[in-house]
Amino acid sequence: MLFAIKQHINTKPRFWYLLLGLFLIAAVGLNFTRLPLFFSVEFIFGSTFAVLALLVLGRTAAVLVGMAAAAVTLFIWNHPYAFLVFTAEIIWLCWRWRREKGLNLVQQDLLFWVVVGVPAVTLFYTFGLNTNGQAALLIALKQMTNGMFNTLLASLVILLLQSQRWASPYLALPLISLRQLLFHILIALTLFAGCVPLLLDARKLQAEYMHSVEQRLQLLAGMLQKQLQLKAQSQSANDAGISELLDIMLPELSAGLMVFDDSGNALGKAGTIASVDLVNTILPDSGFFHWQPEGVTPLLKRWQQSRFILVAYPSGLTGIGAIVIEQSATEVMARLEHDSARQLILLVSFLLLVTVVANWLSKAISVPLHRLALASEKLKTHIAAGSRTEIPPSNVAEYDSLARSLSLMSNELLQAFTLSKANESELSQQVAERTLQLQQSNSQLEAILAAASDFSIIATAPDGIITYFSYGAEKLLGYRAEELVNKETPALLHVADEVQQRALQLTHELKQPVSGFKAFVVVAEQKGSESWEWHYVRKDGQKVLVQLTVTPIIDGNNTISGYLGIAKDISERKRNEQLKNEFISTVSHELRTPLTSIYGSLRIVNSGVLAELPPKVDKLLQVAEANSQRLTILINDLLDMEKLLAGKVQLNMLSQPMLPLVQEALQAIQSYADQYQVKLSAELASAPLYAAVDAARVIQILHNLLSNAIKFSAEGSTVVVRLIQLRDQVKIEVIDQGLGIPDDFKSRIFDRFSQSDAASNRQHGGTGLGLAISKELALKMGGEIGFNSQLGQGSTFWLTFSQTVTEPAG
Repeated sequence: MLFAIKQHINTKPRFWYLLLGLFLIAAVGLNFTRLPLFFSVEFIFGSTFAVLALLVLGRTAAVLVGMAAAAVTLFIWNHPYAFLVFTAEIIWLCWRWRREKGLNLVQQDLLFWVVVGVPAVTLFYTFGLNTNGQAALLIALKQMTNGMFNTLLASLVILLLQSQRWASPYLALPLISLRQLLFHILIALTLFAGCVPLLLDARKLQAEYMHSVEQRLQLLAGMLQKQLQLKAQSQSANDAGISELLDIMLPELSAGLMVFDDSGNALGKAGTIASVDLVNTILPDSGFFHWQPEGVTPLLKRWQQSRFILVAYPSGLTGIGAIVIEQSATEVMARLEHDSARQLILLVSFLLLVTVVANWLSKAISVPLHRLALASEKLKTHIAAGSRTEIPPSNVAEYDSLARSLSLMSNELLQAFTLSKANESELSQQVAERTLQLQQSNSQLEAILAAASDFSIIATAPDGIITYFSYGAEKLLGYRAEELVNKETPALLHVADEVQQRALQLTHELKQPVSGFKAFVVVAEQKGSESWEWHYVRKDGQKVLVQLTVTPIIDGNNTISGYLGIAKDISERKRNEQLKNEFISTVSHELRTPLTSIYGSLRIVNSGVLAELPPKVDKLLQVAEANSQRLTILINDLLDMEKLLAGKVQLNMLSQPMLPLVQEALQAIQSYADQYQVKLSAELASAPLYAAVDAARVIQILHNLLSNAIKFSAEGSTVVVRLIQLRDQVKIEVIDQGLGIPDDFKSRIFDRFSQSDAASNRQHGGTGLGLAISKELALKMGGEIGFNSQLGQGSTFWLTFSQTVTEPAG
């Protein structure tokens, strides 16, 4: 319940002074406004704001507000003793208040009154104001009750503020203590339920006493009025006769009777009249009331000197204007004082009992929970240390059940933690081993990357931001890694027009919009990787032609977490290829014409038309003719390859039957097969199969495949040609019974000038261009070419084209 104003109040003293001023005004005003409970017991509530100031503004403000509130008693009771006691009360609370200990202010206030307040008030009023001991004790109990009710009221207000969310922006409100909450609720409800009937009973008893006195005085006034009427009828009224009548009717010496004429002059008087100003002849108003002397303190002594007064203005009595009857209130005040003391003692006793019971109940309810909370706080330390936590039992069934559940849970947690700790130790060892392996792997990877200085390796995030820039990339492009990593995208390294052109091309091919960074990665995302030629732009502006291979980086969730781009500078290779192609083209064209003449001349000579040659000369000329033929084939292949690479080959694509093409190729190669003593076998589909192809180029491809199969087949073996329909495709297979293709040569078999080994080349001859030309021609006609081979079991080369449904019209 104890708290302080938020930090901003300390930094803004104007707010502090404003709140202090409000507390001062409220404390003084409520001390002038008194609440009468029963006889001689009146409550004032100014000290409530002194306690609030203590809890909200601190000790200094509390003392100021408390002294201001207590100073009001100097005016209303005309003595300093209440001021001293109430000031001492707030100083006591300030001294005992400890925010961190969470002290109960109601209990501390009760302790003050028992130890200091009641003894001090009793002594002050007994010896300072000459009040009897019983009255002084009654006053002490009254002030004690007043002080405790004020403290309780302030505490309840604080509890109410603690429960409201709107107060949090202005006050640093701690959590409400369960014990404090229970104590104040119990004591507030019990006091309300017990004190209200007690106060109502006291007020009722006081009203009955007053009503009894009023009836007696009314009866006396009626009797006096009748006697005055009889006296007026028997003889003239005179002052002496009226005085004698008043003396006769005077009920007791402490009472007083007085009669006035119509002008306010006294006609007669008997006994003591204290309430009427006889000098100025000022009569009080008609009716019954309780008169108290002014300037008498304390209040209880003033009540003891008070008198009951009845003023009557009779009608029908000639010469009689008013009748005043007084009676001393001493006897009634003594009874009320006795009853008030009894009731006040009951109230204080009830208050003490309620405080003790509320304290015991709140402690009985909250302490077991507090013990459980303390035990719970130790769970972490004890479980970490591997020791059990003792959960205190309780006499309350629900708390005891909760304690047993918590104890069971702590034991299970201890077992689980022990097992987890063992697993953690094993896991730590595995992590250490794995970390060492990763360090070794990273070292190897760093060494590999450092060694790959001829390659540019760049990794990016999914959005294209560069995340890795290798040493090879720095060497090739002139940038340092820190200039680009986490700052730029690869767009900085490319020619913008080239990227835009590639994006338009991909948009057309993929039938989806492609732009920006997607131009580099969209194909790789679909096919797993992509190689493409780009121009890198170095930091100095120079352009470098590279072969860039892009591969997606896939994480453990099978999602793309980035991209890896590996680029190789191919500028020199391209220049060499261009020089080689130019050289081959030049040589081919320069040799073709004279070689054709030489070959034609040799054929004429060897035909015997010109003359019969000697055997040795004839043999030499036959060798020359064969070699010139091989050179012619080589030159033709070179020229075909050049045209294919340059895109200059013109294809006459027509839908036509494939069977005649296969048969023509077989007829053309038959003499070659006879030369190698290899048989040709055909397995041709009976149904007509059509495809859109260039007939001459298909025959050229089949000639290359058949010549290779024949060359690499043993004498007497068979080469099989199959023409079949495969789904919506036409497939041609050339199957030999040769030695097969070595595994290390399969990846290069369609490369230009590629041959399995030098021995085969010398034995079988060939340019190494036939399969490369076949592949290029097949692809340009929309077909595919491939092979299946096992070493020692022969090879099967196949060629497929999309089948056309029917033969075209015309």
